[in-house]
Amino acid sequence: DVLASSAEPNNVSFGAAVPASDFPIIEQLKKSFANLVRTEKFLGIGYDSGKGCPQLRKQLARRASDAGMLVSPDEIIITAGCQGAIVLCLRSLCEKGDVVAVESPGYYGLLQLIESLGLKALEIPSDPVRGMSIDALQLAVEQWPVKVVLSVPSYSNPMGALMPETAKLKLAKLLEKYDLPMIEDDIYGELSYSDARPKAVKSYDKGGRILLCSSVSKVLDPQLCVGWVMPGRYREKIEYQRFLSNSSHFALPQLAVADILSRGRFDRHLRHAREVYSQRRDRLLDLIALHFPKETRITKPQGGFVAWIQLPDGVDSTEFYHLAKAEGVIVAPGEIFSTDSSKYHNYIRLSYAHEWTREREQAVVILGNILKAELSRFT
Repeated sequence: DVLASSAEPNNVSFGAAVPASDFPIIEQLKKSFANLVRTEKFLGIGYDSGKGCPQLRKQLARRASDAGMLVSPDEIIITAGCQGAIVLCLRSLCEKGDVVAVESPGYYGLLQLIESLGLKALEIPSDPVRGMSIDALQLAVEQWPVKVVLSVPSYSNPMGALMPETAKLKLAKLLEKYDLPMIEDDIYGELSYSDARPKAVKSYDKGGRILLCSSVSKVLDPQLCVGWVMPGRYREKIEYQRFLSNSSHFALPQLAVADILSRGRFDRHLRHAREVYSQRRDRLLDLIALHFPKETRITKPQGGFVAWIQLPDGVDSTEFYHLAKAEGVIVAPGEIFSTDSSKYHNYIRLSYAHEWTREREQAVVILGNILKAELSRFT
């Protein structure tokens, strides 16, 4: 319902984590598509390889060094988005009924994916600044038959937390100690507000146990549906699952993304996007301070474009969602970020990717007024 309502043109949506569409890179991407249609042979060439477009894999291997990883193009497999990559990983590593350790709160799409595959989610407490607790994860691994860890260490969704480098190293050592695989969702990794992107946990991986998944969904456009996985020691299993799920992927979007990545325009875009998202986060913080009750608490992410907000005690975020929706404003209520609906009942996630127009600023005022009206019921 959150996603469907977010797509309604008459609503003002803070509910879906979709990147901004007002960046110059979008027009450049359109030009790349047009040029490729005129000059490249992408139809009539049969099925793609078992790994995807070689030009794209070459560019991704080149960029992997920014996250501290040394991989060859042959070690990268192109997928249908980041979620498509994670599906392949879970199918390769798990059987029905297996336990997957996930951070909590966690992205609802991953929780639904785990459920749809007949797996069990074991929620690990997560800090809004530091991310998943490694100590809690170790306790869980010692007490439960955890088959795989699934985590978003860099700018997690919904909290925007960044796991410190010391914790990433500790996590890699824990995986090595218990010979445990991990799926690292790095979809927000490029969107650091600092000059350098954070290292991936995979950069500390010595045994190939970490499968890093990502896509261009958050840095360009989700409709491209271009993702990838760096599967380490599980490459053959992932290639086989890719073959079973879909033996061919559209070449044109892959070629367009490869073209964008091969030029300096993408790095310029990232520098611009990082600065803009940082400014839009600051504007959200200012608006929340002005219009929400003083008891409200909000995270201050250092990357990505989602913020996690604790509403005053007594406010139910699901009821708040429906009240806001009736006013044409969409948020993401806290209960969808856990398998336990009793958790996060007074939390919401807001996405601040889009430009702050008068309409969007007024929508925050509306949210604040609804909150104040709800609080007045208890006083």
